[in-house]
Amino acid sequence: MTGGAAEPAPRLGHARRAGGHRLAGVAGLSLRLLRLGGRRSWTAAGLVGAGVAVGTMLLTVALGALHGWDSRDARTGWRAGDHYSGSQQVAPADAVASVRVTSDRVAGRPLQVVDLVAPRPGAAPPPGLDPMPAPGQVWVSPVLATLLGQLPADELADRFPGAPTGTIAGTISAAGLRDPGELVAVVGRAGSVAGAVAVTGFGPVPGFGLIEIYRQLTYVAVALMVFPVLSLLGASARLTAARRVERMATLRLLGASTAQVTVTAVTEVTAVATMAAVVGMAAQWLLAPALSAIELGGSGWYADDLRPSTLVMVGIVMGVGLLATGAAAGGMRQVVVGPLGVVRRQRPGSARLVRLLVVVAGVVVFAVASATRRNAAADITGLVFGIGILALFGTVSVIGPLVVRLIGNGLVRSARSPAKLLAGRRLLDDPRGAFRPLAGLTLAVFVAGFLAPLTAAVPGAAGDDDTALRMCTGDTPPAAVATQATQRLDELGIAAQVTAGRTAVEVVPAPGANRDRVRTALSPLVDGSAVLTAQEGGGESSVLSTDLARGAVVVLVAAFLVAATSAGTSAAARVLDQRRTLRLLRLAGTPLSVLDGARRAETIRPLLVNGAIALALGLLCASPFAATADVLEPSALTLLGGVLVAGVLLVLGASAASRPLLRSVTTDRTQLSGDS
Repeated sequence: MTGGAAEPAPRLGHARRAGGHRLAGVAGLSLRLLRLGGRRSWTAAGLVGAGVAVGTMLLTVALGALHGWDSRDARTGWRAGDHYSGSQQVAPADAVASVRVTSDRVAGRPLQVVDLVAPRPGAAPPPGLDPMPAPGQVWVSPVLATLLGQLPADELADRFPGAPTGTIAGTISAAGLRDPGELVAVVGRAGSVAGAVAVTGFGPVPGFGLIEIYRQLTYVAVALMVFPVLSLLGASARLTAARRVERMATLRLLGASTAQVTVTAVTEVTAVATMAAVVGMAAQWLLAPALSAIELGGSGWYADDLRPSTLVMVGIVMGVGLLATGAAAGGMRQVVVGPLGVVRRQRPGSARLVRLLVVVAGVVVFAVASATRRNAAADITGLVFGIGILALFGTVSVIGPLVVRLIGNGLVRSARSPAKLLAGRRLLDDPRGAFRPLAGLTLAVFVAGFLAPLTAAVPGAAGDDDTALRMCTGDTPPAAVATQATQRLDELGIAAQVTAGRTAVEVVPAPGANRDRVRTALSPLVDGSAVLTAQEGGGESSVLSTDLARGAVVVLVAAFLVAATSAGTSAAARVLDQRRTLRLLRLAGTPLSVLDGARRAETIRPLLVNGAIALALGLLCASPFAATADVLEPSALTLLGGVLVAGVLLVLGASAASRPLLRSVTTDRTQLSGDS
């Protein structure tokens, strides 16, 4: 009895192994069918792959931007002079040096001068320098070293006290620079220097500095990009789903198990999506040198800064694969439950009015996130507000199919032409599928609605004076400094008008005078005071305002790249999914112009209505930072007008691109039984 009782276990284990082998065989069969499926299978796989590749590339770009700020901070955060004043006091015995950061200019470009005061011999040097600079030594970036060799000493080298004119002690390596073209000099100084702050090391300075502001803004930009990208990835994985569902339903009716049907459907999509994800990341890797030319925070980037780590890239590929698997498996529920209804072209009801509750929930989540942001720690404000943005993004995506269904119902009731009646019936038949080609454009309108009032509300520095050079005098009387400045300029033969103000001296060089000579001549008069115009002295605020406008353009370009990819691939996939119905209509005598008119009717009106909703939610999203009236500013109206024109052109372009496919599908002589 004992021996007999033990026999079922091996048989059960054998059955499980056999079942696993069968599922593996089904997966292999699915890949074989994809490889040998001919032009239609490759077209469908190409549509899925194109959407996934573009989406993955943009997702990698967004995450690469965050990696870039972290890399820049690790290399140059020690000289972040914008928040040294908030540093804690350091005991002299613990200090390795004192640091003072001064902004200057040369050859029309920003120059950062870092005074390293009383450096401790033998201590670990700053990033990119080896060894620790000694007093009197000057270390410069490679590009600044080139300028030192090209420019006369009285235009640049004489600004560095204690260093031999025109010579340098060493060159700062890439480990200590923001980008290859940065102009920076590290000057070793002895004694005490006014304004220098003692430090215990040369890591990133703690506190909420300029880089942290950019990092938080990048979180918001990533939120603006990630949801459209994820929507594109999900939509791409569901492209040509009707074709797969019909084929799987047939297998189910022939006796295939639930596991076999699911594995067959999922394997094809997952394999294509995973390969496309690798292609998308490779594209981002190749584009990194071009992306590094986009200046943010006052400089460009090293290409490797914008390339996420290997672990992140592996996570992206796995995440895309899982997303594709989930999207494909979710589409199989109908096949498993009711395969006969699929074969008969019966679709379950969708896009119910309960989706209106999502609008309420999204607005509530946004309101909570916006209120929390005001009281949250500074280093998580971007993340908190990003959650609110994602909530409104979700609202746009969820409400879209319901709007399509309601528009379809209106078209059916008011149709006065066959094209509009057909368009209304198709919208009612599959509101989710009809919204899919419009989703990217709708989300792009949301992004534009968010950015338009912000770009209009951001002040710029273009109106600041750029003629008079100003030099703050500190504790020295401005009149005394003005006298010294006049004497020095006269000695050098530089014509200029010198005026003493309350706290600064203004110098207006004569037309044609070399500003770099003036800066170099005046720099020794007040130690640590740069000689800059009001526009140049705007520094970080003017750079930040410029970067906000530049970042808005980058995000909009990315959003429209998503929209263009989504519109093109989804429009083509929708024709392929409906080829049986379209062919039957053609055989029944429906003109091709009617079918084409129906496609336009089922696109334009839903796009306009969903776009209006997305615009309103985008303006709501921007309301904590800018007044709604700012959208009426010329720059904001230009942005919104450009978005509207671009959106319509994208829709028309997608329609025109898929028209040859529509003609091919409806005139193919292949038997209808071969469609699925």
